Amino acid sequence: MLYVLDAWDRYFDYRYWWVHSMTLVWILFTIILYVLEPLVLHKLFRKYVDNNPGKTFAFIHCAHWALLVLSLITTAGAVAGSHGWFLVK
Repeated sequence: MLYVLDAWDRYFDYRYWWVHSMTLVWILFTIILYVLEPLVLHKLFRKYVDNNPGKTFAFIHCAHWALLVLSLITTAGAVAGSHGWFLVK
C-alpha cells in the first residue's frame, strides 16, 4: 500500500506510529515463522518439552499473548489512523 499510494513519507511522521508497528509485526512474524521455527525453535522446544513441558507451554503461551496484544494495538492504531484519529498531535 505504501508503494501504490507513494506514502513512504509516513515513516518520517511520528503521527503514523502504527505504520512502524505494522512493519515490526510483519517482520517479527516472518522471521519467527519462516526462519527461526524451521531452523532453531522446533529443535529447541522439543528439547525443552522433554525436560519441562509445563514451563515450555507457559513460555509459548505468554509469547503468543504478547504477539497478539502487539497485533491488536497495531490494528487499532491503523484503523484509528486511517480514519484521521491521531493519538499524537
